Amino acid sequence: MFFIVSKILYFLIQPINWVLGLMLYSLFARHKKRKYKSLLLAVILGFFFTNKLIINQVIKLWEVKTITADEIMQPYKIGILLGGYSNSRLLPNHDRLNFSARGNRFFNAFELYKSGKIEKLLLTGGTGSLLNNRKSEAPSVSDFLVKLGVPAEDIIIEGESRNTFENAIFTKKILDKNYPRSNFLLITSASHMRRSKACFDKVGLSYTPFSVDFMSEEQEWYPNQTILPDRNGFTKWETLIKEWVGYLAYWLKGYI
Repeated sequence: MFFIVSKILYFLIQPINWVLGLMLYSLFARHKKRKYKSLLLAVILGFFFTNKLIINQVIKLWEVKTITADEIMQPYKIGILLGGYSNSRLLPNHDRLNFSARGNRFFNAFELYKSGKIEKLLLTGGTGSLLNNRKSEAPSVSDFLVKLGVPAEDIIIEGESRNTFENAIFTKKILDKNYPRSNFLLITSASHMRRSKACFDKVGLSYTPFSVDFMSEEQEWYPNQTILPDRNGFTKWETLIKEWVGYLAYWLKGYI
């Protein structure tokens, strides 16, 4: 039930839907004052959510900064890579692995493996599909890694989890059974790290966090970075609000 509710909630927390909803209300409202106020609010929210300066500063406050690759002196036995970085809906997909906007999660983790910072990759993530009619992410990525030359024995698959809390639960079971005294690096997007850390702390797994896939950028003071609307603003706010709501929901459910 929680999984289904989270999918419905995702539609409601998208800022672009708030703006569109106000515009539609303005279009059909009979009361002139309400029509004007709703349209004005839609315009204000539109400018707010597309202002790059604002979203960049908010993201910087939320993203978790951790150690960087150059600070890893001794390799970690396993890098735990949380899913959510591929897109099985993109076509064609029968002969390739397609990535989502969170693709840097994978590429930064792969770079850590190739540079010897981690010895093995644990891929955790099943399908996020409501109908569960798509192939699990972890096995698909495992096949892709083998094509890239990664030995199968260096890949650990956890392909059943559907959310971050299940990532933590199922991953800990695998590690407790097969790698009880190893050191682990937890790899996920900087914006997702707070919720991930809370979940993995809840299940009692000892690890070192490693944030990747940062959305915040070095601030520049040109008009297109401070005043002019940025169409990517809606997407960034959506990602951020999703994390805030997700963190609150997990706290209410006792997951963190």
